[in-house]
Amino acid sequence: MVGFSDSTLNLVLLILLGSGLMMVYSARVINALNWWTIQTVFVSLLLIAEGIHNDATEIIIFGILLLIAKAGIIPILLRRVLKTSRTVWVGEIFLKRAMSLVVAGGLTLLSYVITEPMLALHPSYRNGLAIAIALIFCGLLLMMTRKISMVQVLGVLLIDNGIFLAGFFLTQGMPLLVELGAAFDILVGVVIVGILSKQMLETYDSLNVDHMRSLKG
Repeated sequence: MVGFSDSTLNLVLLILLGSGLMMVYSARVINALNWWTIQTVFVSLLLIAEGIHNDATEIIIFGILLLIAKAGIIPILLRRVLKTSRTVWVGEIFLKRAMSLVVAGGLTLLSYVITEPMLALHPSYRNGLAIAIALIFCGLLLMMTRKISMVQVLGVLLIDNGIFLAGFFLTQGMPLLVELGAAFDILVGVVIVGILSKQMLETYDSLNVDHMRSLKG
């Protein structure tokens, strides 16, 4: 399916998983954003390699667009918000960084258990499916254990990469229109988050979502 050798594919999957775990472990928001950007570059390269392997021009074009939009435009937008807000740390953490990493490791093992029944359908892609689910879990973990809105956005983006990777391995590439629509939705979502973050900064001078509690009636 993918135009990589098994060893190269496994190395790419290891990078994808490692970047997700490092996002969970990162103390600085900019580090988490950098790891997500690296991860997105490799997700795009997987798609481009698939297009080259199958001589599918439309998949190659989409992979390039994905690389530009998600690994280029989105990080630029988020960096601007970080610079404006002068946000450095990921915020108050319900779980310490080391414990968060342990939990993420446990969720990764759980992902392999979950994908065990899928071996009969896609025995050669188990690593890809397991890591995709692990990235989804890591994204959920970020959203639940961090209070800075920008980190929660990165959690959503990490989940999106996980869902995209799962669809990539399960369906050998989702329909192009669906992929384009999903990428566009994410891009629009990030723009909206940028606007909301600007409003939070003007109102609270902080991106800590705890301030939103003051809006309760």
